[in-house]
This record gives sequence, C-alpha cells and structure tokens, in this order.
Amino acid sequence: MKRNIIAAIAIVVAAASLLLFSACAGQKSGNGDTAALTDKPASDATEAKSTEAGSTEAAAPTDIVTEKPTEVITDAPTEEPTPSPLPTAANIAKGTNVALDAEVDVSSTTGAGHVQWGWSYEYINDGYIIDDEALSYGWTTAVGVNMDDPDQQEWVEFLLDKYTSVDTVILYPTIYGSYFPVNYEIQVSMDGKDYTTVAKVEGDQHALKGDTTPVKLEFEAVTCRYVRFLATRLYDVPSSLGDGILCQMAEIEIYAA
Repeated sequence: MKRNIIAAIAIVVAAASLLLFSACAGQKSGNGDTAALTDKPASDATEAKSTEAGSTEAAAPTDIVTEKPTEVITDAPTEEPTPSPLPTAANIAKGTNVALDAEVDVSSTTGAGHVQWGWSYEYINDGYIIDDEALSYGWTTAVGVNMDDPDQQEWVEFLLDKYTSVDTVILYPTIYGSYFPVNYEIQVSMDGKDYTTVAKVEGDQHALKGDTTPVKLEFEAVTCRYVRFLATRLYDVPSSLGDGILCQMAEIEIYAA
C-alpha cells in the first residue's frame, strides 16, 4: 500500500515536471520570435518604408514644375500698299494761261475801301496787267497792318481747274514797281498740302529801282493742281502814309507745258 502511494506521487511529479518544461520551452520560443521581429535593424525598416514610398511616388508624382515653352510670335508679313497712280495731266495746249480759270486764295487782302481804287485779289488773274479804265491794278496785302516785319510771308495760291503740266510763271509788278518782294519762290502741289519749290529768286530789286519789267520764271514741266507764289522777304518801302510793309502784284500768269 505504501509502495503504491509512493509510485503515484512519483508519477504526478514527473507529469508536473513535463508540463513545466513544455511551458518554459514554449515561452522561450515565443520570446525568441518577438526578438527576431523587434530586433530587426532600423535601416532595413527604413529601406522598406522608402521602397514603399518610392513606389507610391512613381505611380503619382507631385510638385513637378515644368516650364511652359516660350511662345514665339512672328509678325505677319505686311504687304506694301500699292501706290495710287498719279493723276494724268489734262490735255491742254502748250502756252495756255491756266491761271485765268483758277480759283484764287491769298494770305491777306485789303478792305472794301481799297477795291474802289483798283486793288483786289480778284484782279490778280483777270487777264489785265494794268487797266486804268476798269481800275484793275492788282492785288495788295492789307494796308497799315504789317508795320515792321519784312520777313512776314505773303502768298497767292491758284487752284487750277484740272491737273495740269506747267513749266512757266510770269509775275507782273504794279504800275510803279513798288512793293514788289525781294525774295520769293514758286511752289506746286498735287493736294494743296505738300508743296515743292520749282523756282526761287533772292535779292530782287524791282521795288528798289521802280522797275515794271515782268519776271519770267521757267522750270522743268511738272504736273500739279496747285500753284503758289510765295514771298519770303518784302521790300520795306519808306512811307509817310503809314501804309506799312506791303506785297503787291499786278498779275500772275501760269502756262501749260
């Protein structure tokens, strides 16, 4: 009986030892696996994370700045405008005085009181050099206005009836040759805006000498619509009448080429 009890106790102790050994072995195995996971080098974990992040960035890149290509603007070639053909001169017989049919404009003229004495811009192309009977003496600038400026410009402009080729202008002094300008020129224009000088005189002494000889100005034929006589320096005639510095002309003729 006693022997049986001892045997049973030995069996129980052996079983308990076996259970304890198994538990310890299981705990040791479990701790070893945990250490294997937690003790993995940090560099490996970082590399794994980097690899994972890298795969994400490759799939959807962000913050990539690309420069917009510079837009090159080239001016479209401009076509040169086709110049308008110049007006053709009217078929007018050479030597025709075309001033007779022209409209006249002047820089200044006298008052109505001087018309009765034979002075008006309308007499500058009426076909009469001096006409005492009709009191047609020619054109004069305003009396008693320009008192001290011999360089004041005065002019007579003719608008011809048609585009005309001209090559000669004749200027006629007044009955005494007085107030004929010292410096003057002939200008022509197609449109009344842009003028070209075709003849020029400086130092004329008609007024100084009382010369009534007409001045004939010839130049190369030119087609135009406007012809202008331009006085650039006037003769300062001493006068006790207070007339001032004037410009006078009996008649102006313009001849077709």
